[in-house]
Amino acid sequence: MNTAKRHIANLRDEYAEMTRQRIVAAFVETLEDEAADDISMAAVAKRAKVAERTIYRHFKTRAELFAAAGEWIEDNVFSYIPFTSPDELPEIFRKLCKRFDRHPHLARAIAMTRAGRRVRAGFRRHLIDQHRKAMAPLVQHLPAKEVRQAEALASYLNNVLAWNAMREDFGMTSSEIADAIEWALTTLLKDVRQRDAAAARGGKAGKSPRKRTTIRERTGVE
Repeated sequence: MNTAKRHIANLRDEYAEMTRQRIVAAFVETLEDEAADDISMAAVAKRAKVAERTIYRHFKTRAELFAAAGEWIEDNVFSYIPFTSPDELPEIFRKLCKRFDRHPHLARAIAMTRAGRRVRAGFRRHLIDQHRKAMAPLVQHLPAKEVRQAEALASYLNNVLAWNAMREDFGMTSSEIADAIEWALTTLLKDVRQRDAAAARGGKAGKSPRKRTTIRERTGVE
């Protein structure tokens, strides 16, 4: 390929990427404005100023568009905040509350609508995995059931659902919500550490108690 053709190909690729990003941004804006359970591709196309068929040229399925929108929101609106310890979660959630406050309609749509839940499915799986890794050092000796409970509670306290419920059902401010979640997470982590230490001292290490046998069962002697 000569230089001129390569330049034209590069321009074509850049234009395609710009169109793709415009479609994703239009989808997110539509979700934020309408907060509907379903988003029509016609509405997205109109906002993006493209033909509806152009959307399907860039995204073969609605699922692809929803996944791309989730990545766009994570990168450009609410921004994933990395962490390695569950003790960092209260401060992270406090920062997220401020971001939710800047985009309350979008945050609510992600929390409550069917379309929003599909959009956040991808990054929620990523966050749940990060919570699991962060909690791992604290739950080394706990039974599997308690490990799942601890991971689930930590993950779902640090969640837009918690922000939305406290905001709508109790009229709490962002600061009040962050304080409540910090209290809950701190209490949870303290209890998890105490349980894990007790399990370690008791030698449980997440194992089921060994069944005791009688002399008759061991020897077969009546």
